[in-house]
Amino acid sequence: MSPETLAADPRIVSRALRTDELLEVAGVRRIAELGPRNTRFVAPGVLRHPASRLSILRDALEDGIRMLFAEADPAWDDAPLTAALPGIAHRLDDPAASERGALYGANALELLRHTLASDPDATARALRGMSTRHVPQETMRMLPAELPVQRLHPLRRLAGDPRGPVYLAVGIYSALRALPVAFLPQFHGSLLVLWLIDILTAIPYTWGVLAMLFAPRRSIRALATLTTIATFTAPYVYFWLNGRDYPPFVVAVIAVLTVCSISIEVVKYVQERLLRRRYRSALVAATVRMTPVRITQAPEASQTTTVQGSAIG
Repeated sequence: MSPETLAADPRIVSRALRTDELLEVAGVRRIAELGPRNTRFVAPGVLRHPASRLSILRDALEDGIRMLFAEADPAWDDAPLTAALPGIAHRLDDPAASERGALYGANALELLRHTLASDPDATARALRGMSTRHVPQETMRMLPAELPVQRLHPLRRLAGDPRGPVYLAVGIYSALRALPVAFLPQFHGSLLVLWLIDILTAIPYTWGVLAMLFAPRRSIRALATLTTIATFTAPYVYFWLNGRDYPPFVVAVIAVLTVCSISIEVVKYVQERLLRRRYRSALVAATVRMTPVRITQAPEASQTTTVQGSAIG
């Protein structure tokens, strides 16, 4: 996703954004899930007018865009945008700390929901023949069955997803992680039980890690911490309770896996904290500003215009 690239965009770094509002509008749990691949900047007027809004929506859905940003000019009245998209367009920056106008965000899925409810016929015409290769599954479920779009087989859609190889690698690793235990005569438990524990604890473990670090309520963070510890240690507890006198290399491998797992989560945590800090802090020095334009007229009949400027910061 390259979240650092999006965080370094001048339209982002020059504003202090409300990260909780950003996460809620985008429908994600971590800012690291947002990057240039699934976000896009558009003009406010494009979202304000129904015809151009549908055109932008189709392009966004075809490209797998989750979040649309709109940067409003300081002299432009932002009422038409919020009036045209009530509850869809949200201001993301802090008005008290913004000197460059407002930055709005709109979730592409919510925008689709809005257009289907407000003008289903025009939406159907705009999306006719649309490729669904990069359309998320939750968006596919929202599309009416009679909508004439190119509905691809889920496997073809997965093949076109850049995250597909990652999902495949993680799935194979999770499915085969318990296999080496079959070659340990000291293990007397069931490989099927060990495999089921490993698979069934994956989802609650993921929730626990995210909620443990970023949940707003202390009680939820405490519950998430217990969930994370329990789901992480469950396969190892079963492994040790159903075997004894394991050779030293087994202990070493388990120790390495444990350290690697903890290190990955620590790196994710540090990355998310740094991203949230960057989004909340307006780096005015990173804003590109140009020196006044100097126009030089040549003495000949023809005119030559020279524009000079330099980036500051």
